[in-house]
Amino acid sequence: MEPFLNTISFFDDFALLNRTQFTRRFFQPRLIEESQFFDPNYALSYCSLHWCEDAGKYRLWYNVNHQVCKVELDGTSQSEHFMLAMAESDDAIHWRIKNHHNRPDGVNIVYAGKEGSVHGAMVYRDPHERDPKQLYKCATSLDSMVQDNQIVAPGIIATSPDGIHWDDQQMRYRWGRSASDTYNCLFYNPVLNAYQLLLRPVMTDRRICTTYSTDMIHWTKPRVILAPDGFDPPCSEFYGMSVFYHAGIFYGFLWVYDTDMVDRVPWKFKGNVYSELVYSYDGLTWNRTHEKAIGLRGIGEYGATQNYLGNLTPDRTGENWMIGGMFPLLEHGAATYSERRTSVANDSNRIVAHYTSTIRPGRFCGLQGVGDAFLRTKQFLLNSDRLTINAQCQQGEMKVQLIDIWQKPIPGFSFDEAELFCGDDIAWTPKWKKRSISELVGKRFGIEIRLYTGCIYGITGDIRPFHGALPQSNYGDPNDIAAEVFGDKINYELIDPK
Repeated sequence: MEPFLNTISFFDDFALLNRTQFTRRFFQPRLIEESQFFDPNYALSYCSLHWCEDAGKYRLWYNVNHQVCKVELDGTSQSEHFMLAMAESDDAIHWRIKNHHNRPDGVNIVYAGKEGSVHGAMVYRDPHERDPKQLYKCATSLDSMVQDNQIVAPGIIATSPDGIHWDDQQMRYRWGRSASDTYNCLFYNPVLNAYQLLLRPVMTDRRICTTYSTDMIHWTKPRVILAPDGFDPPCSEFYGMSVFYHAGIFYGFLWVYDTDMVDRVPWKFKGNVYSELVYSYDGLTWNRTHEKAIGLRGIGEYGATQNYLGNLTPDRTGENWMIGGMFPLLEHGAATYSERRTSVANDSNRIVAHYTSTIRPGRFCGLQGVGDAFLRTKQFLLNSDRLTINAQCQQGEMKVQLIDIWQKPIPGFSFDEAELFCGDDIAWTPKWKKRSISELVGKRFGIEIRLYTGCIYGITGDIRPFHGALPQSNYGDPNDIAAEVFGDKINYELIDPK
């Protein structure tokens, strides 16, 4: 079984005892201009990007708006409706579409539910699934083109062996009963050992709520996990969120909706949305950075007023992370009101562009040295010989020292005996002249690092936090694992007579 890897990230200093001459920096993914993509028939919306090893291609699923939302001055309205489309690429940059189901209209729709409309469809390629028929999962709300009722719209998970042919199994995997009109983000949470879904509990309740399930049939009651606070723009809302898990860290792109405070409709339509970088250790309790995950682009460009970053996926090599996102040309609601519908808004299939962005794994945030920098971590228990550092110091140097509980160098693992690192590596293994990290498996130690001219993004390994009296499973699961580590050496009756 793959070890549960933990990462000492530098979003915060909780895992550190000391750091001097370091400054915290946030880094944004690089948007690839050549990856601009439009659906030829409809305006595209929420997207899901995955490298699909079974197909040997990158695939992009996205919602297409085949009936736009409209609000008139007399109060009449028209509901919006969506279908799920798909494009393919060899490099996640140059996209192509094809008619997957021999549709007479030639469009590339792969799923639309039984009654011709789905809302907030997100596709998850599930690496934990053992049944090949359910490798791909689509979390969505089933709208109805027949009754045009989005209030009662079941939230379901459809499954597919290939991402093209979908089966909603008579709504067997049902997670909601009211339309969740946002990006319904599904992922597997290894801390909870359950599938977790981000949703709106009712239509247009723009906060981040979640529910989770071990079998995709029985789901917990939705709970709010993120809501706007006093540091957000006035009267803002949270439009949605996407999540990606890697080595003990849940990375999130929170869609902050900066609303028009004098908008005259029952719920806000006018405003702008941008993606904020957030993070979590358990998928339930989230920490804000209040840093834009990707910057707004120049005025007049796609993404000047809004961006919605979707899921994050490793590329085919594992050397980069790729992010699909939708970048509108106009403000939110620009095509909703008739008085705001310009000629550009009426050219519906080009009001939103998709772009692919890329970033090296784990490098959204790091500690950059200022002169001779030094840090010291708290104590950890090494469970196996997996211990690597994500660092960059091509024009500088880095050394690593291991210390005991009293902060004294462990013989053979001092700075003087450490090998120098000069380079760029997302998973560099520290080395010493005569000793190996494998000798410390089952032992407790802290880590010290000296750095000159460079940046450290994280320390990852098969390590267990041992900050206090007993070792713990991971940062997301604070339960101690004393019995696993020490066996019968711990008398729990002395701790808890019950």
